Amino acid sequence: MQDVLVWNQDHTRREWKKVPTGRFKFTEEDRMAIVAEYVSGHMPASQIIEKYHLSSRQILFNWMDKYVNEKELVSLQDETNPSDPMAKKSPEDRVKELEAENKKLQKAMELEKLRSKAYDTMIDVAEETFNIPIRKKSGTKQ
Repeated sequence: MQDVLVWNQDHTRREWKKVPTGRFKFTEEDRMAIVAEYVSGHMPASQIIEKYHLSSRQILFNWMDKYVNEKELVSLQDETNPSDPMAKKSPEDRVKELEAENKKLQKAMELEKLRSKAYDTMIDVAEETFNIPIRKKSGTKQ
């Protein structure tokens, strides 16, 4: 165990807590939630790293690359056989199929929102850092 300064539950102040030393294991959902929290812009990377006890910024950015840019994370392809006619399926099976498809589409939409926010943040940082306009200004002639 090691004493570290961490954010309290409601993120209003920092306090010392005993934290086990060693490596932490994060699930895919945890990693996606951490990336989403960073992309939302409420906390800088240094605070996210401290809050979740990540060993470096690179881990956070690797997760961002994986979960914001990875196409195979959310598969939009339907796993059912397209040649199977709908008439052969019972209403209960059809409802289950539609619920599963709805869940996939919601997950895909969430991922696309996260990706969009990440790209916007990246453009904002690039414009601020390099002092060059990247986004096209409205009302300009083409």
